[in-house]
Amino acid sequence: MKNRNMGLLIFLIPIGVAVNFVGGQIAVLLKLPLFLDTIGTFTIGAIAGPIPGIIVGLLTCLSISITNPQSLFYVINFMLMGFLAGYLGKKGFFTTIPKTIGAGAIMGMLVGISGSLISYFLFNGFGVSGTGVFGGILMGSGVPVWASAFISNMSVDIIDKAPTALVAYLIIRNIPQKTLVKLPNGNVFLNAYKK
Repeated sequence: MKNRNMGLLIFLIPIGVAVNFVGGQIAVLLKLPLFLDTIGTFTIGAIAGPIPGIIVGLLTCLSISITNPQSLFYVINFMLMGFLAGYLGKKGFFTTIPKTIGAGAIMGMLVGISGSLISYFLFNGFGVSGTGVFGGILMGSGVPVWASAFISNMSVDIIDKAPTALVAYLIIRNIPQKTLVKLPNGNVFLNAYKK
């Protein structure tokens, strides 16, 4: 990759982290049953590839952990989303609305499985943010801890990741062609938008 293009990636990574941090803080402050902390990860991963996506995910987790230390236990999820966004972006999953919703659902399911295991083994089924609240409600109604952790993480992650992917799609659709052409996955989007 040319040095000029590497400079663009170095510029975009902190923007992705900032978008994630603001979204995550809005969700926490408003006590939303969503995370909203992966819009930047999805966008940067989709246009720039798995490695920049992983970096944005990792840096986001570290920044969010300042106000929510439990987030550090979910660092693998943040990095997994960056990898998946980069991989699915290269495969064209963020080029149409149906494919984008599919990408969000795929990521939500995989991260939901991982998150439910972390919540179950480290936090007795109670996750962070909306998953802990929903899991507590399920446990209170007699659902076993393992099932509560799985149901709450899967449902919240799928509900969170599909609209998050759509926001990333809208951002990508509005990136100028002269910028897209400089990015690792940019040609995927340029070719799709010509059709």
